[in-house]
Amino acid sequence: MEREIIHVDIAAFAVAVERVVHPELRRRPVVVAPVGPSRSVVTALSPEAQEAGIRRGMILARALRRCRDLVVLPPNEPLYARASRALSGVLESFSPVLEPAGYGQAYLDMTGTGRIFGPPRDAAWRAQKEIRQRLRLDSALGVAANKLVSRIAAVVTEPAGLQDVPAGEEPVFLAPLPAQLLPGVGPKTEELLRELNIRLIRELAAMRLEQLTLAFGRFGFLLRQRALGIDDTPVYPPRAMPVVDEETVLAADSNDWDQLRRVLRELCERAGERLRRQKQRAGCIELHVRYADYRDAAGKAKLVPPLESTAGLCGRAERLLERILTRRTRVRSLHLCLTDLIRGPAQLELFAEPAVERRARLESALDVLRERYGRPQTSDLRIWSEV
Repeated sequence: MEREIIHVDIAAFAVAVERVVHPELRRRPVVVAPVGPSRSVVTALSPEAQEAGIRRGMILARALRRCRDLVVLPPNEPLYARASRALSGVLESFSPVLEPAGYGQAYLDMTGTGRIFGPPRDAAWRAQKEIRQRLRLDSALGVAANKLVSRIAAVVTEPAGLQDVPAGEEPVFLAPLPAQLLPGVGPKTEELLRELNIRLIRELAAMRLEQLTLAFGRFGFLLRQRALGIDDTPVYPPRAMPVVDEETVLAADSNDWDQLRRVLRELCERAGERLRRQKQRAGCIELHVRYADYRDAAGKAKLVPPLESTAGLCGRAERLLERILTRRTRVRSLHLCLTDLIRGPAQLELFAEPAVERRARLESALDVLRERYGRPQTSDLRIWSEV
């Protein structure tokens, strides 16, 4: 059965939600940016601000010089989270398989629901109407046979359109569009594409796989698949499996490696303590980084063997942070997630290294002390280097 996917995208979600709360901001140039830090950057902006030459990621001081009438709003994360949950509540009535993809974005798998909701395009139109009536938000929807094409279809029809791409016509639809619309095409890849005189997706799709592999390495294969509109990624509903989540927002945005490592170690310390208390081990570690301009980076790695040791988690998490931290922009928050949990304590090996055994005993002793006296102000990890 051919898949039928709908992608919902509310452009500049933060600004759109603020305008619902403050109607007087409509038709005015508005940006959302942290107020105070000298290097604050624009995280969301209205079409009027974009027409004034302001772009996402622009330094706020520069944006204010470019547009004197600019309205600056500080980020209101609780408001955006409530609005995002309300959006999911509307969309859940259209499909049992819903994947939120960030504030104001979601995928719906409509495969096999034709008898209930009719053709996917009709369901998308009704969903768009419901969002406008119940939430007073304009949305762009893309309908296609996979997530990749449905997402691009929604982007090209923003802010309030509906684009349907019939199955089999993905390459024809993508051909005249700019290559930077493809996922994974960031500034570096875009610059390399310009050097190769590639502007449009059809020019990218016309290149042989050997040429793309030579220019982009292993990413060349994915690039060609995406240029042809090929994507087998399923729609993932919100994770229902047991996880251990730890997240923190830095007191001040920072790109100092030592400070980020200390914060990450504290997250690992809390996560490891929870694992040992629940007699569980983690088989997979995920790390999410949010930058000061509200762009995100993420990575994950398998833990073989599964771990519950704080020291082991720290080593893996730091290597993961080194891998995904590719920008010079300051970091706002870190989110550590442990999945593939296995019940039961780890069995010590007969010939395990003495240092591993000492760390395990130390962690158990620290767990007991924290449970009895509470968590100290300074991290327990300072002791480990002496063991």
